[in-house]
Amino acid sequence: MEVIEHGSMPVAEEWREDIICQKFDEYDTVGCDAELRIEASDLVLRYFKGTHFRHYYTAIQCPECNKFTRVQNIPSTILEVAYTGEKRTAATFDGFEDG
Repeated sequence: MEVIEHGSMPVAEEWREDIICQKFDEYDTVGCDAELRIEASDLVLRYFKGTHFRHYYTAIQCPECNKFTRVQNIPSTILEVAYTGEKRTAATFDGFEDG
């Protein structure tokens, strides 16, 4: 099947977002404030340990300071690419345990 014109949902190859390397919650470390233009291939999965299971979230690793910065408000079509079984297996632990 060929897509003649893309619909309203972005495809992974075209999605871009501008973010700032910064602290995202009280448990995180301070970022370097670099402004970054990211795309779907830059996203990695991270997780923290909950009381019963792992909690996954999307992040990027800053190329200037190596800090992982959480990325939110990602369209569902991009999340489908980010949350595959293979990527969940490769997800890295962020050091936080809840409980």
